Amino acid sequence: MLNFQIPVHGRESTGELVDKLEKIIKKKKFIVCLDEVDQLNDFDILYTLARNGFGLILASTHYHALMHLPSRIKSSLILTEIEFPAYKPGELFDILKDRVQFSFKPNSIKDELIKIISVMAEGDARVGLEILRRSGKKAEDRNLKKVSIEEIKQSAKEAKKFKLSYSTAKLNEHQKIIYEILGKKKRMASGLLYKEYCKLAKNPVVDRAYRNYMKRMVELGLVKVEGKGRWKVYELTT
Repeated sequence: MLNFQIPVHGRESTGELVDKLEKIIKKKKFIVCLDEVDQLNDFDILYTLARNGFGLILASTHYHALMHLPSRIKSSLILTEIEFPAYKPGELFDILKDRVQFSFKPNSIKDELIKIISVMAEGDARVGLEILRRSGKKAEDRNLKKVSIEEIKQSAKEAKKFKLSYSTAKLNEHQKIIYEILGKKKRMASGLLYKEYCKLAKNPVVDRAYRNYMKRMVELGLVKVEGKGRWKVYELTT
């Protein structure tokens, strides 16, 4: 594993930073892994990396996250898309059971309870692991020899809040304003929501960008939508 640092001075552009990177590693071949690639502010970096021979692994929770890239970037990437669907309860059970064997004392949690956690996680391994971790910690704090359904129920509620905070952390400043509006109004037609957002934002985005923001919030599971086109109505999922 090669470890290096790129000196940064002031507010350098993406191009300047990539130039520095090229000088450091121009005689080597690298694979660059970018998680949550759809959150990039400047997608030109993908073009630059691809054109300079970098191998790219791009991950996103958003299916077809890069379908709207300019054609010059798409043609340089030559993407192959691999979809990883949400875990099924049986698959989550195997993951959690494996973690229990390494993290819990023998016979401290029944398989039936692990199966319940697998269903509660709703396909999200992080939520399942968080419920399991919190349940074990609560049982330990209460000097219990075994985890009970009560610890699991309490931990499930906390894990959902954990997932919510994780998702809201991905929102930009405009989306956070929209989220706060929906938190107060509960349910709003798309047009009215956009007008309210424009009143509160210092530099509101245009209608098209607003629609993309709403689509992203729906994909994150923070907002649900009913209707189509101008008749869309949004509300928070929790």
